[in-house]
Amino acid sequence: MVYAFIIHTVSPGTCRIIYSSSFGQEIQIIDTQRENDPAKHGSDLRTERKQNLHRVAQLVQSEFAFRRVVTGKTLDDDLLKLNNEGTLPEFELGYIRLPVDEPFQNEKIVVWMAAVNCGFTMICEKNENRSLAENVLKLLIRYLQEHLRILNQPTEAMTKVDKIAVVLDIFLPSGQLLFMNRRLVRQFEKDLELISKG
Repeated sequence: MVYAFIIHTVSPGTCRIIYSSSFGQEIQIIDTQRENDPAKHGSDLRTERKQNLHRVAQLVQSEFAFRRVVTGKTLDDDLLKLNNEGTLPEFELGYIRLPVDEPFQNEKIVVWMAAVNCGFTMICEKNENRSLAENVLKLLIRYLQEHLRILNQPTEAMTKVDKIAVVLDIFLPSGQLLFMNRRLVRQFEKDLELISKG
């Protein structure tokens, strides 16, 4: 199960969350916290959730910056490939383990990919299949780029949250990671094309 999916900036400076979505168990946790601490209002819990997601995005931004220094790759390298060749740039891929209470109540695993100034981050339950999460993340990036040109203009995606949600609903329904063969992916592509035209 995926706890949350985030799209955020990764360039040096302020890390901005472009899009975020939390799934199933988030509602259960909020309800439990309300029962255990009636003084905590829903708005407080939403603020806390946003802060937690932002902390994760900052961790990914920091890890991405470190890798870029080590590999010597630059933003210009990514943009050249994206603009001239029309292909996706080479993404950095990473995993981060989040211990209990740092910042979530339970241990989580973060699977992330980033290039240009765009990070795509999944916060997963600790026992989730990382290879499967990575494969689903690659598909999400591919179709977000195809339908929204998200790598070319990441901040414009903030005005297209409905379209992001459609891609997410198809390839990550309710936060569930699905094993997808080519036939299923092709069916999802058709579904996406129909929705995009409609």
